Amino acid sequence: MSDLGRTLVIGYGNPARGDDGLGPVFADQLKSAALNRVETRIDYQLCVEDALDLANFKQVVFVDAARNLDRPFVFYPVNEEQVPDGLDTHSLSPEAVVHLARTLFGAATRAFVLAIQGEHFDIFEERLSVRAEENLQAALDFFIIGQRSGNLYFTK
Repeated sequence: MSDLGRTLVIGYGNPARGDDGLGPVFADQLKSAALNRVETRIDYQLCVEDALDLANFKQVVFVDAARNLDRPFVFYPVNEEQVPDGLDTHSLSPEAVVHLARTLFGAATRAFVLAIQGEHFDIFEERLSVRAEENLQAALDFFIIGQRSGNLYFTK
């Protein structure tokens, strides 16, 4: 079945490393919002197989934890002009996944990154910091409102 009118949200990171789990937690909580035409996936890292999935969606949003932001989160389009220096089959950047999807599968998927500011990454604990929880909620509100209203980069 084709999902060409749908949005794929890939939340990635390691939930066992504190705030590095922001991407997976975002995707998990987004599921409960029951947005039409939005599918969520969770993974530890982006990989080559994700490129194939992109070709079947109108748009994709890569959600990950970030360091050193001056705000709770940033949302921006993937630079489609940027060709990755090298490809590692173990872990890829959003730009590399998009590049592979376009090159190998002719994907015309619009791609975005939603980076959420985290605070504690060097711990082994499946729990977000208080600040990361606040930033997560701000990012969820932004995404859900944008998706429901058709504003920003989102389409219905």
